[in-house]
Amino acid sequence: MDLIRIGTRGSALALAQTDLVIEAIKQKYPGINTRKVIIKTKGDKEKDKPVPSFGNKGVFSMEIEEALLDGRIDIAVHSAKDLPYKLKEGLCIQGVLKREDARDVFITKKGVLYEDLLKKETIVIGTGSLRRRFQTRFHNNIEFKDIRGNIETRINKLRNGGYDGIILAAAGLNRLKLCHEKDLEYKYFNVEDMVPAGGQGIIAIETRTEDTKENILVKKIAEDINDQETFFHFNNERQIIEALNAGCNTGLGVISFSFINDGEEMLRIKTSMNFADGHGIQHSYCGTGDKEDADELIAMAIEHGKKKGLV
Repeated sequence: MDLIRIGTRGSALALAQTDLVIEAIKQKYPGINTRKVIIKTKGDKEKDKPVPSFGNKGVFSMEIEEALLDGRIDIAVHSAKDLPYKLKEGLCIQGVLKREDARDVFITKKGVLYEDLLKKETIVIGTGSLRRRFQTRFHNNIEFKDIRGNIETRINKLRNGGYDGIILAAAGLNRLKLCHEKDLEYKYFNVEDMVPAGGQGIIAIETRTEDTKENILVKKIAEDINDQETFFHFNNERQIIEALNAGCNTGLGVISFSFINDGEEMLRIKTSMNFADGHGIQHSYCGTGDKEDADELIAMAIEHGKKKGLV
């Protein structure tokens, strides 16, 4: 097998992420050729509607998965946070790249600070994410306004005065080198203050599960470029998302990460959840332990979500 066909969306961010996967493949397998296959998804076609109004997370992956299943592509590259909580039968995530910055970022025009905006009588924030709305709505002066389009489009809508501020993922800004625009201000939320979407900052590599000769090689390549630390946290988050049936309408935030405490590596899993109508009380769970405690911490996070009525 001398050519790997890589399925991807056609946005600048999706292509940049696919380039990172290609770079990782070339480092391990310099003799392998790759070709991008751009696939337009339902989420790409429905540009002017909030995602929860016409579908769930699968709107950015369904057509790519179909191309993978019918053999038009050999692997698929996704933003992990856009994946549905259940993949199509016959498919699996075989690897992930090292996680980028998982934080959310509040962006304003130069000279307009987040703290000053909160003192105004009313401010307009651009985000279609229920998760982000739930975690910032305790500020009574915020009016949320949907915003769609790629990252550059959203930033330009801010520049053109459509919003006082917008919230984006740091990972996308970094990958497109848009994190140091001179006419903008950036406020980064700690992941424990604004809990990210599960998989945020992670590039996922999807393959078929079949064991044909060609696909065995594809799976090995994906495994060889897999970042094991990121894969560990990715699977922790995915288990919680799947158990709670968490799609775009639940506003679930979940993050698994390691940190050093007194010279020892520790694991923390945190969730933030609410209901689609946005009127319920926001519930959070935070569990800390050793990496060996992962299954217990995941089970407790799931139990917390079910007790609070998320499912």
